[in-house]
Amino acid sequence: MAELFLFRTGNANTKENIFLGWLNKPLSETGIKEAKKVGKKLSKKRVTYAFCSDQVRGKQALLEVAKHHKKAKIIIDPRLRERHYGIFSGHSKELFRDLFPKTFNAIKWKYHAKVPRGENMIDVSKRVFSFMNDLMKFMREKNANVIICAHTNSIKLIREYLEELEQDAVSELVSSPDEYKEYTIFFEY
Repeated sequence: MAELFLFRTGNANTKENIFLGWLNKPLSETGIKEAKKVGKKLSKKRVTYAFCSDQVRGKQALLEVAKHHKKAKIIIDPRLRERHYGIFSGHSKELFRDLFPKTFNAIKWKYHAKVPRGENMIDVSKRVFSFMNDLMKFMREKNANVIICAHTNSIKLIREYLEELEQDAVSELVSSPDEYKEYTIFFEY
């Protein structure tokens, strides 16, 4: 048996409501405060490893939480990155809502919707599920309790994996950046 704690990066330091995706923006002051809240809530948990993406906001959020777990080893894995928004990256969501009124919601929320020069959720799921398969083996071998700091879309797919959700339910998932989800993983030996 092992424990897995999952939380999402918080508010990034951007001027407007943009498709952030793979843009490497740091957390805002609000994002730092959100991560500190999660850190405090997780401070009494026993954690041996902590994972995040290679994106700066993921690293910042995880470091705030990991301050309470000084012996935990931090591992950076790019498979936990946010969804790549392709041509939308760095642009206002409102602009694209105006330019693509009929397809905007599908592109933003639906599992199979393609983003020009970007990823849909199927693309993201391939890398996130690969990470999760490797993580389950790792947790079993190391008898490890783990924290994962993920992004808006990668956390949805981790939850799909852990909660065995249907794809249609994934787009509806919402995770607050100042909360965490806790999972108990049982292994067969």
